[in-house]
Amino acid sequence: MAEHVFGMHHIGITVPDIEEGIAFFKAVFGAVEVFRTGPFDVDDAFMQRKLGTPAHTRIRDLVFLRCGDSTNVELFEYIGEDSSARPKRNSEVGGTHLCFEVEDVFASADRLKAQGIELLEGPNTVTDGPLAGFSWVYFNAPWGQSLEIASFSSLGYEKDTPKRIWRAKPAS
Repeated sequence: MAEHVFGMHHIGITVPDIEEGIAFFKAVFGAVEVFRTGPFDVDDAFMQRKLGTPAHTRIRDLVFLRCGDSTNVELFEYIGEDSSARPKRNSEVGGTHLCFEVEDVFASADRLKAQGIELLEGPNTVTDGPLAGFSWVYFNAPWGQSLEIASFSSLGYEKDTPKRIWRAKPAS
C-alpha cells in the first residue's frame, strides 16, 4: 500500500513579475503572504538536476501565499528565461487552470468585474449530470494564467456514490 497522501500542499506558478503576482492574488483572492525566500544561491547543476530548468536560469524570488483554507500558491520569478512567453492554453497538453472555491460565484464575479478583471462568459451553472449544481466562471491573471472561481452546495454525482471530492467547509 502506498504512503498516505494528505492532500495538495501547494501549486507553483512562474510569473513574469512577482510583485504583480502577489498584488493580484491579494486583490482577487484575499491572499496572505506567508514567507519569501529572495534569490536562491545555487549553481547550474542545482537548477538543471534538481529543478529541471535550463542550467543558466536562477530563481530571483519565491513567495508562498495562503488563499483561504486550502492549497497554498507558490509564486516564482526566474531570471534567464523568456518572461514574455504565454502560458499554455487549457486545450494544450500541459495547459492548466486553478479553481478557487468561493462562497458565491455570482457575487465574486461582480466584485472581480468591479476591480476591472475581464471574465469569460458566465458565471455558468451546470444543470445535469455529475457536476449538476456547480456554478463557475473562468478568467485570466495579468500574465495569462487561466483561473476559475466556483461555488456549489452539492453536486449531482453525490446521489450515486458515497465518495466525495474535497470542498471547503462552510464557516460556522
